[in-house]
Amino acid sequence: MANLSAVIVPAKVLKGGKHKIRIAVSHNSKTRYIVTDITIDSDKEFKDGRIVKRPDSAIKNVKLRGLLDKYQGALDNLGFVESLTCEELVAQLKDHDRFHHRTIRSIYEEYKSVKTIKASSLVNYDAKMRSILNYLGDSFLMENVSYSTIIGLDKHLSELGNSSSTIRSKQIFLMMLYFFAQKCMYIPFKADPWFGYQFPEQQVRDSWLSVEEVARIRDHTFHTKSRSLTRDVFMLSYYLGGINVIDLLRINFNENKTHLVYERSKTENRVKVNKYVEFDMPDEALELINKYKREDGYLFKKCGARDRNFHQVFDYNMRRIAQELGIKRLIFYSARKSFSQHALELGISTNIIDFILGHKLDTKGTSTYNYCYVTPELATEAVQKVCLSLRNCVPLQPNHEHC
Repeated sequence: MANLSAVIVPAKVLKGGKHKIRIAVSHNSKTRYIVTDITIDSDKEFKDGRIVKRPDSAIKNVKLRGLLDKYQGALDNLGFVESLTCEELVAQLKDHDRFHHRTIRSIYEEYKSVKTIKASSLVNYDAKMRSILNYLGDSFLMENVSYSTIIGLDKHLSELGNSSSTIRSKQIFLMMLYFFAQKCMYIPFKADPWFGYQFPEQQVRDSWLSVEEVARIRDHTFHTKSRSLTRDVFMLSYYLGGINVIDLLRINFNENKTHLVYERSKTENRVKVNKYVEFDMPDEALELINKYKREDGYLFKKCGARDRNFHQVFDYNMRRIAQELGIKRLIFYSARKSFSQHALELGISTNIIDFILGHKLDTKGTSTYNYCYVTPELATEAVQKVCLSLRNCVPLQPNHEHC
């Protein structure tokens, strides 16, 4: 239990024998001090926590009492006090006035300025921020986030038709900003507003297509350049084992002429059994690469992964392609989901599929990953097998399956 008291420290005597009154903070068997602006002329003017023998002692004692009450109030409002060191507690008490009047938006803008955020993530974060502020308002203060705020946001998002996965994602995003503000000491450490809140379950996206549907996308003639481009990039993602756009645009195909080697950006800083995705590219992929490759070896734009409009064009055209071909559940991610599903249906082992997808593999305990190593040759064989299955598929009219 932390205790506060007014003291003078003899070792900190000022010139002429004067003393600054300090607030002693005793916590976890340590004592640290907060210096006030109240000064006395001698240690004889201070006794039992009060200023004495001065004509202005009454006025100074009122001021001192006010400071003690202020810091005691700040202490009472802090949560998790026992988990703080004495130094951390003093920092919290000294900065308690800074804990007020920071809006959620201002916290988010600061978070963006100090963190390294990928372009695709930034687009996603901005959308979540807009959605949250549509409910809370642009001037809502982070210090006012409470359990009531959390369940109210949940209800609001549900009424708008957000999926459980989307609601979960937005709640986690707000929680991330809340804890960031706490670490920066912009808001006090207090009871977690999400304590007792039941996060919605994460839904598995059912966005994979049948082989026939992928073949239909491959063979259809589109009458707009942007839609044809979107189709080609979608198919290239499929042919290259479900590669994400951000990784596709980072690859120099002058260096990767027929053999692909890359590290998936989403897991590049994590420990993985297989650090790189590596396999020989199928002919279908090479044909599309040669069609769009620039002289510098990159597709479209060397820094295209940072161009938000690039991703927005894809999202827009994927919806149009789905409408034109009568395909449901079609998103760009469907290329990745479909490749992995088709590989599994062809009997390819899951550890080979994980290698091609660039997944972080779980090696805790005893598993086949501790004994078996997936080679680029095995990955090449798997990719060729999936592409051969698609190559042999002749699509029929929409809503009729043949493959």
